[in-house]
Amino acid sequence: MPQPREEYCRYCGVRIPPLGSYCPRCGAPSAPIGHAEPARTPFNTPIGAGPAVVRKPPSWRLIIKTILAFGMITFIVQLLVGLAALVYGTTIVLPVITHHSYTMYVIAPVLLAIGEISGDALAAYYILIVAAIVASAVWLFLSSAKQYHKELTMKAESRRHSAIFDLCGLMFGVLFLNVVIVLMSGILWEEPTSPTEDSALWELLFLLANASVWEELIVRVLLIGVPLLLIDLLRQSLQAKKYRYLLGGGFTLGTPEVVLILISSALFGFGHYEGWGAWKVFPSAVAGVAFGYMFMRHGLASAIMLHFGFDYLSMPTEVFSDGSGMGALVLLGIAVLLWMAMGAVFFGYYIIRMVEFVTKKKYFEERPPAPTPYPYYYGYRYVPPEPQWPPPQAPAQQGQWQGGSAEGPVVSPAPPGFGGFFVCPACGHTEAHWKDGRFKCLRCGAIV
Repeated sequence: MPQPREEYCRYCGVRIPPLGSYCPRCGAPSAPIGHAEPARTPFNTPIGAGPAVVRKPPSWRLIIKTILAFGMITFIVQLLVGLAALVYGTTIVLPVITHHSYTMYVIAPVLLAIGEISGDALAAYYILIVAAIVASAVWLFLSSAKQYHKELTMKAESRRHSAIFDLCGLMFGVLFLNVVIVLMSGILWEEPTSPTEDSALWELLFLLANASVWEELIVRVLLIGVPLLLIDLLRQSLQAKKYRYLLGGGFTLGTPEVVLILISSALFGFGHYEGWGAWKVFPSAVAGVAFGYMFMRHGLASAIMLHFGFDYLSMPTEVFSDGSGMGALVLLGIAVLLWMAMGAVFFGYYIIRMVEFVTKKKYFEERPPAPTPYPYYYGYRYVPPEPQWPPPQAPAQQGQWQGGSAEGPVVSPAPPGFGGFFVCPACGHTEAHWKDGRFKCLRCGAIV
């Protein structure tokens, strides 16, 4: 007499008894020997023929993120135009800068002059500053273009952002805060002043480009990266990539990192008091928090580009103003209104993230779908539970029928993880009585 063949469920991997016609776990029917299944389409797939492909609709967070990502394209264009103004501005700066000098400062913790540079050395220094900004832009776009494309195509994760997305989001949020503070200062106190109002164009091009690089080196690297290196040496938890302490990127924000960002940002804000006045301290400190976050998460190059985006926001209209200056100003004004609207959204978002960091809780999270511990149906299509491979190994005697019993045929018990529901392995019935520690099928009498 031939031995009964070993058969396992095609969908969940559970062993089917030799004389059984249904899986004891998911209830799927066993395939008859030699049976060739027809091609399946969304319209002819029978019940039990396999899992249906159910597309999950995008979440509201993902939809909002995608809309904001498309809005950021306008600032990316502005950033590229600013880079063009920077490069073209070298033809304006270099012929003049060799006849001037510049004093270099560091924060220790007040502004401290460390030397003066002039002549050809100053011109060479300016060329290095321009090269550093251009190199930072190339790194930013090449390293995060792929992730940003996912954010545009609704494929990105809700709480993980590319460097481009974070740069634009922080830019909009801080811009929104700066405009609100300027308006409030003008209404309640006095009109804010700027030390660069009477500066020549070549001087503006140099000073703003220099601030984007030099201030990031003396604040983010010297006041965040170097102290964090000393802290990690003391707690014996150095980063695997040591260059991160100088170039930033890849840090997890814990208590020491956040404290260093706040202290450096406060010093950065007070560093603007002497030239700009008291109104500039708080918005500069908030911008310093944004720069510090970019340094820690995405690296020094991204912090330089965020700083450059702030300082060179209006420089393209100054450099390329011949014949179209008014039109460029109107376009910039419309863009600023758009960025402020998105900035209000991002400002609220970052406030919530800071509250989450303090309270160690997550807010406005989407509820995950309720798990379904049993087979269910979508229309006419059977959807079994997730498959489990490889199939569980069963003892040699498992699944043998014991005929002649007064109680009816006896079937081996279901494997562990039965799921809390009954499916008769002999007839597929789902109703049974519990008797002496076993199930008795109400249709065929099989004992499981």
